[in-house]
Amino acid sequence: MKYINELLKGLIIGVANILPGISGGVLAISMGVYDKIIHAVNRLFREPVKSFRTLLPYGIGALAGIVFLSLAFEYLFFTYPLQTKMAFLGMIGGGLPSLFQKGFPKGGEGRKVGLIAACLTCLAVILLSLGAERMIAGRQGGRELASGAVWLSSGTYWVPVLFLIGLIGAGTMVIPGISGSMIMMMLGYYEPILQTNNACIRALSSLDFNSLFINGMVMVPYYAGLAAGVFLFARAVEGLLSHHEQRMYQVITGLVFSSPFVVLWDVTWNSVRIHQILAGISLGLLGYVCAVGLGGEG
Repeated sequence: MKYINELLKGLIIGVANILPGISGGVLAISMGVYDKIIHAVNRLFREPVKSFRTLLPYGIGALAGIVFLSLAFEYLFFTYPLQTKMAFLGMIGGGLPSLFQKGFPKGGEGRKVGLIAACLTCLAVILLSLGAERMIAGRQGGRELASGAVWLSSGTYWVPVLFLIGLIGAGTMVIPGISGSMIMMMLGYYEPILQTNNACIRALSSLDFNSLFINGMVMVPYYAGLAAGVFLFARAVEGLLSHHEQRMYQVITGLVFSSPFVVLWDVTWNSVRIHQILAGISLGLLGYVCAVGLGGEG
């Protein structure tokens, strides 16, 4: 039962990392596994067997979420954007009680300073998201890609560029509150990377090994950067959590409170119907219950 619970958590984190505005790191915190995963990543070479056993169910779940559910959630995200986003917001909210306990313990010092830090973090993220919205709108410009792989590999220096994009993507996965998909949109790489990743999935499902090789080789530099970045950023985050745990969780609380704005930044409210809002609220409550049920280390 514990293993299935960990698989489900990994699956949710994996799906979250491909949805714009959703932070897989915050969901990992909401479900009580963030510290555990970061610690295992940093001990992978020193304690390989123990760390591998810890990471295996989360890794399998995340991979399954990306490979088997990315197409489904891509459809849900673009067909039912409000309802899907509200469900994930509910899951993010499910981690708030735990965050308050770690960031603002009863009788703890610096609660006022921590509250100011959380508010400033929330405000900074909202302002950055406003700038990101304008930047993303300018970059998209109605452009449609015939082939993500062709677009990604069209530049002279596409290999180091994709490696750097992978490093940035790893940072957004490890650092809670930052949506990797939104950063990818700002840089103009979200759509082609998602297209190429989905092309690999379709090729694998149809046993089209030629297409799988072509698209897979284009993605190799990105995944190499992703792998290197996870270790780099995990070490930095664990150091901060070790020496400034309470302050870190106060900042993360601010990031979580900015989530509704970040997640719902592109919703066209003038076209939203009342039944969609009610369905979104219902799914949000369900997401909250699921996060609470999956919370903890068990």
